[in-house]
Amino acid sequence: MKSIYITKDLEEVTQLKQFCTFQNIDLHAQSQISFEAVPFTITQAFDVVFISSVRAGRFFLRSYDGPLSTLQFACIGEETAQKFNIDFAFIGKEAGNPDRVAEKFKKWLGEKRLLIPHSSLSNHTIGQIIPAEQCESICVYKTLLSPKKQEECEVYVFTSPSNLSAFLQENQVPETAKVIAWGTTTEKALLKNKVQVSQTLVHAQLEELLEVLTKI
Repeated sequence: MKSIYITKDLEEVTQLKQFCTFQNIDLHAQSQISFEAVPFTITQAFDVVFISSVRAGRFFLRSYDGPLSTLQFACIGEETAQKFNIDFAFIGKEAGNPDRVAEKFKKWLGEKRLLIPHSSLSNHTIGQIIPAEQCESICVYKTLLSPKKQEECEVYVFTSPSNLSAFLQENQVPETAKVIAWGTTTEKALLKNKVQVSQTLVHAQLEELLEVLTKI
């Protein structure tokens, strides 16, 4: 393996950069999307905030001016939880499989009222299984496609469906390349675009990615 492309910017993948330097692998790290805050209004009372991604959490907390001490916080997985100075009451165990996290979260939530901050391109995995009268979803940021031409690599790591969509506007995935999906949602997007998937991350963490790369 001589080259890797990942749809994250270099500052987000320090561990991967170190791994590639040590292994003498050419790393190309560049996101294919950008973000823009969206003003939001909350219309229902809520007890729990579910953070489905680091960006959703940051855009929400940046603009929310209500009290936080009375709320409980839940999130999609451990890697997301580590980015916040919050004592999460619920942390998903398989961030790479949002459907499975959603099932366990629904049981944990019970009858508590829920708020879900999300992107303009959200798949609404959590909100779809919670009764509408118990849950409010608010768009807190817009995801913008920013396609960029990339050099061909031997391994591709796609971290979201939106990154994949932007990438394919300017690039193709070589038939001989190995492709790693950052969870089942991205895997489905890859297969829909007829891109063969070599591996799908279960926990959607950099540490897991490094383990996979050592076996390629």
